Amino acid sequence: MKGRTGRWIVVAAAGLLFSCGKEKNQQEPNTPQEMYARVRELLKPKTPNTAPDPHQAMQWLQRAAENGFLQAQTDLGGIYLQGGKYGIASDGKEALKWFTAAANQGCKEALYYIGLIHKRGQDVPQDTQKALSFWRQAAEAGVAEASLAIGAELVQEAENMQEGIEWLKKTVATRAAIPASTAAAALGNLYATGRGSIPRDMKEAAYWYGIAANGGDARSQLVYALLLLQGEQVAKNTDEGMRYLRLAAGQNHAPAIALLIDFLRKGQFTEKNEQEADAWEKRLRENKSAKQRS
Repeated sequence: MKGRTGRWIVVAAAGLLFSCGKEKNQQEPNTPQEMYARVRELLKPKTPNTAPDPHQAMQWLQRAAENGFLQAQTDLGGIYLQGGKYGIASDGKEALKWFTAAANQGCKEALYYIGLIHKRGQDVPQDTQKALSFWRQAAEAGVAEASLAIGAELVQEAENMQEGIEWLKKTVATRAAIPASTAAAALGNLYATGRGSIPRDMKEAAYWYGIAANGGDARSQLVYALLLLQGEQVAKNTDEGMRYLRLAAGQNHAPAIALLIDFLRKGQFTEKNEQEADAWEKRLRENKSAKQRS
């Protein structure tokens, strides 16, 4: 679960230190709102044949943030957290600075990112307890990514297992797309394998895998498909099983594609369909080639 943390991060594409090298003119923005609007204009010019100017845009973004514009502060926090945009390296201290400024203005999402920086130890001392403290504040304010992070962290230790499960269940209850389906998948995995004081319980696992599958988690769709096809812990339903298997394959989940091809060629759980199998096989090859090129 810890390795998936990066999937929960959603950041804006902006960030560069402001440089004061030009004299102001009457057309230059004066308010933080105008400065941020200029950022958008420079990144996506409305004038035909005008190239974007990310360097100047990031100068104005910095200035808007320094003047207290909340969105600019979270944008800068995001770009320094992630790094790589416009040649800007990741910088945990700068990210922490701007997310802290945003949090002080009441941005609850910024609290999650502050916790993430402390958990990673990104240019600051690694501190899980400090991370959990910020995540709890964010979770109590309704940030689903934070409750997921708490649950994923706590279920790693036997003494915190029950509390971690409760946080994962709270995340599922938010119905917040990716966090909810990820939390349901984690619960499915936990009950499918058993851990610490939690006994293996495939009926409970199937319940959570079903929720995760309906939420779009590709691996859970594959697992739930197999449960339906084989009639394990759920009523056997080959049509639904094949539907979930195709959903997982449609997300380019390689194991699902490979299994679907095998079923189609053998006529297992479905009628033989060489044409569809060939199409999935082509897609599998293309996906592998794309990964090798990247």
